[in-house]
Amino acid sequence: MIRKLLVIVILFFSAISTLQCCAKPIKIYLWHSMVGQPGSALQQIIDGFNQSQQQYQVIGVYKGDYNETLTALVAAFRAKQEPAIVQVFEIGTATMMASPGAIMPVYKLMTQYGFAQDLQTLLPIIATYYSNNSGQLMAMPFNVSAPVLYYNKAAFERAGLNPNQPPATWPELANMGAKLLKVGYACAYTSAWPAWIQLETFSAWHNIAFATQANGFQGFNVRVLYDNPLVLYHLTILATWQKTHLFDYAGPEDGAQTLFTSGHCAMLTQSSGSRTDLETQCNFPVGVGTLPYWPEVKGAPQNAIIGGASLWVMANQSPIVYQGVVAFFHYLLQIKVQLNWQQQTGYLPLTMAAYQTSKMQGFYQRYPGSEIAIKELNNKPATLYSKGIRLGYFSQIREINNTAMEEIFSGKMSPKQALAYATVRANSLLVKFATIVQVSQQ
Repeated sequence: MIRKLLVIVILFFSAISTLQCCAKPIKIYLWHSMVGQPGSALQQIIDGFNQSQQQYQVIGVYKGDYNETLTALVAAFRAKQEPAIVQVFEIGTATMMASPGAIMPVYKLMTQYGFAQDLQTLLPIIATYYSNNSGQLMAMPFNVSAPVLYYNKAAFERAGLNPNQPPATWPELANMGAKLLKVGYACAYTSAWPAWIQLETFSAWHNIAFATQANGFQGFNVRVLYDNPLVLYHLTILATWQKTHLFDYAGPEDGAQTLFTSGHCAMLTQSSGSRTDLETQCNFPVGVGTLPYWPEVKGAPQNAIIGGASLWVMANQSPIVYQGVVAFFHYLLQIKVQLNWQQQTGYLPLTMAAYQTSKMQGFYQRYPGSEIAIKELNNKPATLYSKGIRLGYFSQIREINNTAMEEIFSGKMSPKQALAYATVRANSLLVKFATIVQVSQQ
């Protein structure tokens, strides 16, 4: 009798083992916009997670650029075919937060499945950007960046400049730029993503309001404020510099990067997340410095603001899928994973432990430019105007501002005319967004 029972028990557990072995992993789809080296680094994270366990399989799906991914998400949500996780750029944050029925807040998810402590490890300045007014994390930060100044060290040496001392202020940039032009460089300075860097981050770096309601963090009834004397002065100076090639405008996106990597322009402002791509593409040593500031502005520089994107979890997923999402996020925040991500891409580490480990291992001594973005974000305690910008229809507003830049640097409009026109159009969108949110909450 005992022998029969033992046989039954052995067969029972063998059956369970067989089922576990042969059961297909739960698929968790992650829509993203990563290409190039960042895309490869993301796939390494996904592969590492999938190989670390057998219960879940994260499947990364490239859906185009950030705008295309968000458009695809809206269509999928309406068709009830949305993924479990989607990467949304930072300017889509207000739109996602205003869609409570569409998302599962990360703080709820991590708490429900016993990993709330993970959220305490995030760098505060990063967590704040993606948290609601109660300080609760709504999305998992992912590829976090800040704009920095890249410069051609060989060009600096040729012009008699210190290759280890980039310009700290805009007047210094102009003086150094004049020397670079004098020794034969066609262009001194150019900027990728000018609406992000020359309007949004410029405002935060100088601690001036970009919009009412604490840059949109305190409510949806918002109006933009960037049609102000300091921004007008800055854009007027850039437009003047363009006439002598102290500055060359290269379009609304990252066309400026080609002007830099080709050696045409000696200085470039671009995302810190472009560091590894630039180091690969340039046949000259690349230096990294902080964003320039206007020294006559009291208290400047203040803080840079976050760029990049975060991972949002969609509502109406099954409990087993949510468990897998939590497991993936827990894996993502591990020190080793964060170190590899930062070192391969130039994006910032998400946790204090990863940042401190990088310092202990001497990574920032070997690659000092990699710490610049972190120092910019943590330069001073964040203020109402420097902790970020959260606007509805922000993607469309940035496009409006891109158009304003085009008008300014093509000479079709003065900076004053372009900013006034952009302000009217942006505020019209913000009124529309506030109305939609108000109706949806009734």
